[in-house]
Amino acid sequence: MRNISFTVRTFREGKMYVAYVPELDLSSCGSTDEEARKNICDAVLGFVETSYEMETLAGILAEAG
Repeated sequence: MRNISFTVRTFREGKMYVAYVPELDLSSCGSTDEEARKNICDAVLGFVETSYEMETLAGILAEAG
């Protein structure tokens, strides 16, 4: 599989940190900024793997640019 670049925006919401990937409209959270970033990477990986298995990945990546 090739490398995929994506934007991660993090912000604090109450006591939690939220990490958001606008290209995929995907988010995750954690109790620290670092944890939120790790969790969003795991979420993106799961999303990409599932999309590949469902044969929808090419369309999603094309739409995301």
